[in-house]
Amino acid sequence: MIASLKKNWKGMVLMLVSALTLAIGQFLWKRADLSNIATDIKTIGGIIHVILQIAPGFIVYVIGAAVMTVALGYGELSVLQPMNCMSYVFALIISAIFLTEPITPMTIAGIMIIICGVFLIGGSSE
Repeated sequence: MIASLKKNWKGMVLMLVSALTLAIGQFLWKRADLSNIATDIKTIGGIIHVILQIAPGFIVYVIGAAVMTVALGYGELSVLQPMNCMSYVFALIISAIFLTEPITPMTIAGIMIIICGVFLIGGSSE
């Protein structure tokens, strides 16, 4: 396990950064005010409004994808790609903090399973 961490640590850190930025991008899309999208897209001003609402999430998401691409150059794909699942954990934490979505015991159990799986796979490289 220690050998795997030493070999893939840069990629692992970058994949965690990528997972966090992907979760933030999704959060920004969720926060976008698109309640009147059907009427907004009928005018130029409305189209601009829609674009300005989704652009921040898109930009952050693209940054996350770019960081992921760089991360894959610093380790084994079979070790790094499962770390992308941490975006679910980050999304849950962000939604609990900023959207006051509830965290249930079942959710906590799921988070623990994801973290354990990422840890076990991350340490499995030879």
